[in-house]
Amino acid sequence: MDKQEYIRLVEKYYEDIKRVAFAGCKDMYDAEDITQTAFMKLLKTSESFEEDENIKKWLIRVAVNEYKSLWRSPWKSKVDYYIPERKTAGSGRNEESAMVADAVLKLKQKYREVIHLYYYEEYSAKEIGEMLGISENTVFKRLQRARENLKEKLVGNERTEYQVSREAL
Repeated sequence: MDKQEYIRLVEKYYEDIKRVAFAGCKDMYDAEDITQTAFMKLLKTSESFEEDENIKKWLIRVAVNEYKSLWRSPWKSKVDYYIPERKTAGSGRNEESAMVADAVLKLKQKYREVIHLYYYEEYSAKEIGEMLGISENTVFKRLQRARENLKEKLVGNERTEYQVSREAL
């Protein structure tokens, strides 16, 4: 891979991969490290890709592996992160979207990652299964459970008949 192609890919996918990493680890500093590691591995890989979308999937898979290994480390497995309130003003999201995004961040990791990949990155259940190394049925089950958890969290915020949709996410 030549330098110009690498720079183009970093500019095109850096923020997407960082969002995936953040959804997995809930810490922006770790997400930055994971993203940089993923792009370093891309630079060093000898694998050839047919199209850009395959590169993005590969980068997501690397990022998922990186944040999973981060949580297995002795230090991170003992640390309980304090997650400050996120600022949503000026982010271009309305109040409802901000509330849903905050509820997603409070889900367990296995639910956050499928919600993020399905709703935010708009991958199919089959593609998500391939990226995460799980079956398509497992993806559907995790999506179902994540939606149930989100509904419980959002109903607690005076939302009575709120249905999670792609538009809200």
